[in-house]
Amino acid sequence: MIAPSPTGHKRGHSRNVSIDERRVTVPRRRTKGPLDLGDPPFAGTAAASSTATMIASPPPPAPTASPPTLQTKDLTFLLHPTNFHPLPTTSALLPPFLSAPAPTSSNPQTLLQSLHFRAAAIAAATALTASPPPSTNAEILKIWYIRLVSLCLCNLHSLAAQEIKAFQDLSASFYLDPETGRSVLPWELRVLAITLGNDPRRAITGYYELAAECRAVALDGTVSLAERQVWRKRLEELGIRVANALCLLGDFKAAVRHLKGLQNKEHWALPLVYIRAGMLEEARNCTQGDQVLEALVKMGDGDWEGAREIWAQMQGEMPTVNRAVCELYLGKLGEARKILETLVDQGVVFQAQIFNLATAYELCGDTARKLKLQLAEKVAALGREFTNPSFKM
Repeated sequence: MIAPSPTGHKRGHSRNVSIDERRVTVPRRRTKGPLDLGDPPFAGTAAASSTATMIASPPPPAPTASPPTLQTKDLTFLLHPTNFHPLPTTSALLPPFLSAPAPTSSNPQTLLQSLHFRAAAIAAATALTASPPPSTNAEILKIWYIRLVSLCLCNLHSLAAQEIKAFQDLSASFYLDPETGRSVLPWELRVLAITLGNDPRRAITGYYELAAECRAVALDGTVSLAERQVWRKRLEELGIRVANALCLLGDFKAAVRHLKGLQNKEHWALPLVYIRAGMLEEARNCTQGDQVLEALVKMGDGDWEGAREIWAQMQGEMPTVNRAVCELYLGKLGEARKILETLVDQGVVFQAQIFNLATAYELCGDTARKLKLQLAEKVAALGREFTNPSFKM
């Protein structure tokens, strides 16, 4: 557009007026994303309708804490033996685990609770393919979840990702209740399915889709207060999962911005991301007297002596293992070994502990393999099972 001259005639060579020159700066208002709740947190149906416009697409009907009618669905396709793969043995397990006696129980839930993860995975597949099959669809989905979780706890994530494909699209209309339009699948199974995708970018998209459901029910005044609290908590957990996915992508700054933008902040999540990103001063400023966070910051800063003193004041498996790690970095190999081996003798074994003890054994020189096999024998005698990478073999 040609601007008029002061005399009223048009000038042929005057420049165009840019949009930026005419722009009026307006203070930016704080907006709520799909991982935030409206104010007040437990508003009625009017609040739910007012916040619906903040989501890119209309949210699905508000689900309930318990899945709707499920028994009307035909889930027999989930019982085919071809859905399940044999678990690796000789290439993944040390000899003590291959010769260990099998647990006496055959109940998948009992085996999972007793930390017999491999046995639980096998028992779950057996229960799903047995005749007669599980009596209800709810039982089928529960056993399926045990199977997938057990595979993950055995470090067989890729196998679990293959097997969950038997469900195909978990968001398909087949899995929706025809009357309510809500998913009939357990919440935990749907979240696990996203995690098994092994693609942090797609996982973030999946978490935000679930977040829309959480917001809908958390803001629905027709739902009981207790039920809305369940979904509010789920929404907060999804926020942490999104931050974790961003960390897996290596975008720690985005994870920090995401956590700082959440209305319902978990005080421990943000400093942990700061520590992972090497932003130790920021992490130190938000420890708020939390001993665990203070010790982790000191470890990140290389203050192994100071961190060891804090861990020594606390009880429990996690502080004990971290104290052993500090001893290791302080060059006190014997003390670190003693701490970790004492836990094994007390019947306490978990992956991080085994891995750290295997690291200590590697510093022992030529006897490392022998010590690792002896450790595997102790672990197998406790009924637990770990794959070779846990022993660094």
